[in-house]
Amino acid sequence: MNLLKKLATGFALSAMLAGAASAQDKQDWLPSPLPKPLGEITIGFANLGSGVNSYVATYLDTFNAYTKELGVKTIVLDAQVDPAKQSDQVQDLIAQQADVMIVWPVNGKAIVPALRKAKEAGIPVVVTNSQADPSAADYFNTFSGPDNIKQANSAGEMMVEALGGKGSVVVINGLPGYSVAQEREKGFLDVIKQHPDIKVLDIQPGDWSREKAQSVMEAYLVKYGDKIDGVYSADSDMGVGALAAVKAAIAEGKIKAGKIKFTDCTLFAAAYDEIKAGNYYGSVLQSPVVDAQAAIQAAIQIVEGKELPKQLFFASPSITQKNIADYPRPTF
Repeated sequence: MNLLKKLATGFALSAMLAGAASAQDKQDWLPSPLPKPLGEITIGFANLGSGVNSYVATYLDTFNAYTKELGVKTIVLDAQVDPAKQSDQVQDLIAQQADVMIVWPVNGKAIVPALRKAKEAGIPVVVTNSQADPSAADYFNTFSGPDNIKQANSAGEMMVEALGGKGSVVVINGLPGYSVAQEREKGFLDVIKQHPDIKVLDIQPGDWSREKAQSVMEAYLVKYGDKIDGVYSADSDMGVGALAAVKAAIAEGKIKAGKIKFTDCTLFAAAYDEIKAGNYYGSVLQSPVVDAQAAIQAAIQIVEGKELPKQLFFASPSITQKNIADYPRPTF
């Protein structure tokens, strides 16, 4: 079965997390015979930054393992979360004549000129995980990754459910200027705006860092105290950081246990454990293994002459204590 179809149906998630595609999988998603042998394909990867968090690290491990398994060549460049550096690296990939590029944008707007140059050079591009600015629509072939707006909608709906439609929330977002952060803020707020009895007290960046999110939450607790009923984070690594600050406040008698509810996008292993324990309301499942494999498959299919949809989204189910037993613990 095609990997993207597996995602859409939610079938065999644990097998996909293992990170290996069978020979039959290859036959399913690749044309036969191959117009270009896999061993003659070079994929250039302009990565976000290897040290961002464990999601990115797992994506990179999967990228390296899966491309090796398939036998394709790679050129992997690390932007270290620097949009200017990433733009230069895209030009490096053009100069090295990659057959196709996978680009994980640091900044959706800043990457547009570089994507235009790739287009002018005749090199197809798969944008992965984080959307490029709409002005880049003509400069890349397909986007492969999560639908961040819908994920954030789901996190917002879980927050409404957790609060019973009434209360005050704070938001811890990702890296400023990063399109995933922008989409995950918008998607959450779009839902909350439909519930006038829920108030957003504050929005601050956590930069995708558990430690930074814990500091942001500590400041929120000083400023708003027990007025806070809910915390929404752009991913659960930051959510777990916020939870650590709340647990400390509970231990000091400043906050009542169970008062503050937590939701987020992108379920990390630590949040999985907290949901199971009843300390964290809910998250949205997103696999970095599937994310990487889907982008690689899209890149190879383009080189082999297949036309793909402009947007290739994979399914991201909401996870709460009600259904967590149906899903394996994330590996990151």
